[in-house]
Amino acid sequence: MTITIDFGAYTLQNNETLTQRVQFIYSPLNELFRSLHVLLNPRHHGMNIEWALEAKQKLPNEFFNDLHYFSLFYELGVPSILFDNFENLASDLDTEIQQLKVYLASVDSKIIGASLQKVANDRENQYIPELAKGLEWQGFNLAQSGNLLKDLAQAPAQVYQHLFAFLTVYRQQVFDQTWQEKGLATFLRNEIRQQSEYLRQNGFVGLINHLQVDRMHWQQNQLVVTKPFTEKIQLSDQDAILLIPSYFIWPHLFVNQFKYGVVINYDALDKLKARISPDKLAVIFKALSDTVRLKMMKYLADQPYTTQALGQILTMSDSTVSHHLKLLKEAQLVMTVKKGKFVLYEPTSLINELMPGFYTYLTSET
Repeated sequence: MTITIDFGAYTLQNNETLTQRVQFIYSPLNELFRSLHVLLNPRHHGMNIEWALEAKQKLPNEFFNDLHYFSLFYELGVPSILFDNFENLASDLDTEIQQLKVYLASVDSKIIGASLQKVANDRENQYIPELAKGLEWQGFNLAQSGNLLKDLAQAPAQVYQHLFAFLTVYRQQVFDQTWQEKGLATFLRNEIRQQSEYLRQNGFVGLINHLQVDRMHWQQNQLVVTKPFTEKIQLSDQDAILLIPSYFIWPHLFVNQFKYGVVINYDALDKLKARISPDKLAVIFKALSDTVRLKMMKYLADQPYTTQALGQILTMSDSTVSHHLKLLKEAQLVMTVKKGKFVLYEPTSLINELMPGFYTYLTSET
């Protein structure tokens, strides 16, 4: 059983017309919702089970009632309508949440209710193992949680107020710290940059087969996604394909239609499965075997810097800093980003792929 996505005649003309349909989306809010999905059913997400167990210790018991109550927002993917069909994008979580507040206050609550009802219907119609259907944390009185769809129909403003209070608690207790410690901003931006370059070099078909080889592939001018149900999506020549990478989504691959095309939320953490040769690994560990370079990695993880700025921080000459940065760059641990007249250095995602939580244990102090 599969989802098959068909394209218009113009789009199928050549690689360039296919490539024009692709857009990458960077969304901290999407990651927040995806992480709540992991908390809802941690047994299904082995790569993040340690994180989920640590998060549980930081959260009050009543949080898990709300986690279940709002589950339609993140249990089967995140409805695109919550992002206002991606018409207004932001690069930080505070802005995205503010945009969501404005949007929910302005749109008819029946539209939101219908979107969430579709999620509820899909949940019943799709094959989902019984162990993945319920709240896994025990000891909470779910009977007092209420019914989200019913409450939304009767008192939407109260539901939205409750939602944002729930998200605030989660951010304060868990997510904001997770975002920083795991370097998720850098991880996601690097993923988008790397896959955009792959798209440029290998074309749309090459990218699709590269992103999720086992679940998504190109077949007879169709994009085919393996799913436990059958669905057919017809895109027009004006529609877009939005690709959203996620740290938390494994082992899922979500495909949703939206107003202007289709959204594919794929697993970027899956890149951890990529094998690295012993020779390349030796280069990486050699680059990390110096305290100066380790300090540089920590500083660059906090924010991008120029060679001159790093020299001032470390009280070193530009030539010495350049030497260390050259070794880090050769090991693919840092990359350059040009902003105006300045060339800035920032970490790639490689170190977090090899050693998740690396920066948690690293301090720039002597």
